[in-house]
Amino acid sequence: MTRLRALLALMLAAVVLVGVAGCSSSDDESAGGTVQINLPDGRSITIPETPKRIVTLGGQWTDVLLSFGVTPVGYYDTIQAQGGQNPPWFGNKLADSTALNPNDDVVANVAKLEPDLIVAPGFASMSGVFDKLTDIAPTIDKISGAQVDPWQDMVTLMGTILHQPDKAKEIIAGVDAKIKALADEYPGIKGKAYTFAYLYGTDQFSVLGDPNDGAGQLFTSLGLVMAPRLIAQSQKTGEPRFQISAENIPWLNSDLLVMGVQNDDLRKRLPGLPGYQNLDSVKAGAVTLMDTVQVTGLNEPSPNATVYVLDLLKRALARAAEE
Repeated sequence: MTRLRALLALMLAAVVLVGVAGCSSSDDESAGGTVQINLPDGRSITIPETPKRIVTLGGQWTDVLLSFGVTPVGYYDTIQAQGGQNPPWFGNKLADSTALNPNDDVVANVAKLEPDLIVAPGFASMSGVFDKLTDIAPTIDKISGAQVDPWQDMVTLMGTILHQPDKAKEIIAGVDAKIKALADEYPGIKGKAYTFAYLYGTDQFSVLGDPNDGAGQLFTSLGLVMAPRLIAQSQKTGEPRFQISAENIPWLNSDLLVMGVQNDDLRKRLPGLPGYQNLDSVKAGAVTLMDTVQVTGLNEPSPNATVYVLDLLKRALARAAEE
């Protein structure tokens, strides 16, 4: 299961927004019926009726399902597996759901739950495990060509599977309305530059340089623009995220800084790193520091996680809007 844990840990990685998988329903969606899903890998999955026992092997899908008011019978979440606690945006909605341990036989434990649908992004690259999952129930891997699927597309697809397309539109519109409300509250942020980075070593940063990355989409929706220097570096390296050392902290200069910090020791060291105090965002107080759980809400976006992140950003956005 070591390989499985490593694969699932990649759910904390960057996301890229692309199109949704094709799907169709043979009957009126509001009345139920067969749904056929055509996936990017060429597979076609048929779901004969509205599933009632769903297993979600990934935090995004878990949150999407909870947004519909449906509790998975079992789930895997990286944060829960590593720290023993669920992400705060799940609330206590998973009290009656089984948390799956990647150190155990995941396939056997999924089978015990007798699911009629499994959503398992990233598992198709593990042919042995994935094939066994498909023997249990219809199993959905990726619905796009992205490393992590766009949450809006996931909501739309789940709305089709559950025969609740109007509910799917309602969920997406509800999150969009909250984003718009925050942008309207601080109109001064429109056109301001932002930086999103992650401090993971004594002087090592991972920096987002692709505005089309899933994490970047939220900032774009708020009217912010990525710092041009970061975009240029990303294009130069060909990587949506690139690494810099502390000596290049001036590269992080922008009107707003959002930074994930791996642990408390690094959080304490950050203010003393050369050049940090000279950043425009730091001088203006337009900084949001996030721990590894919180930053997952940006790196692995989903409906409730996005709303949670908006609350974390509010103070820094207010300061950035004043400048």
